[in-house]
Amino acid sequence: MTIDPQTPDRELIEACQDVQDDRFEAAFEELYRRYRDRVYSIAYRITGSTTDAMDVVQESFRVLFLKISTFRFDARFSTWLFRIVVNCSIDHRRRERQRSGRIGQSLQHLHEGSEPVDDGKDPLSSAETSELGEQVQVAISRLSPKLRAILVLRYLEGLSYDEIAETLEVQLGTVKSRLARAHLAIEQVLSSKAKSLGMSVRDHIERSGGEDEREGVA
Repeated sequence: MTIDPQTPDRELIEACQDVQDDRFEAAFEELYRRYRDRVYSIAYRITGSTTDAMDVVQESFRVLFLKISTFRFDARFSTWLFRIVVNCSIDHRRRERQRSGRIGQSLQHLHEGSEPVDDGKDPLSSAETSELGEQVQVAISRLSPKLRAILVLRYLEGLSYDEIAETLEVQLGTVKSRLARAHLAIEQVLSSKAKSLGMSVRDHIERSGGEDEREGVA
């Protein structure tokens, strides 16, 4: 079999699960090409730093290289991969905080550039188009990695609640709870700014994200 852009993911994965397969390198390179931008987008949104995101991309694909043989096709490959990316992102942020806590690393993150890779309609990218949006970006940067991950998977990747639960290996109720907490945290930070602009932050998020989230946080 020749590896090319039309090769199905399953065939690529199967080739990567046998280190003696002559197609291994080409298959892994093709998987990397297909998923690197989405992996970067998730990593960037969680870490808040282009440099950290690039480090997470490298670490995520290193983990993928080591673990791909364990993938059993009982879930979508993208869901399985995103779980690796989220975990690597959270671990990376934890290590960075421990390494540079004494010099206020969190303040640096608030001033990192905020250009996303993905152009999808979500509260994280659409936020850049308004005054309120700029404040939303700052508020998001202050969320914990776990709450950021919920927003990234829901709005940037467009995953359903069930898919998010599978990706993060948590209960459906936990997904809804974390999403509600993320919305509430942003509202608390921005309530005064939102009132001056005549709308709630949650309205801004839901309008940008498309589907109404209120059904999931009731």
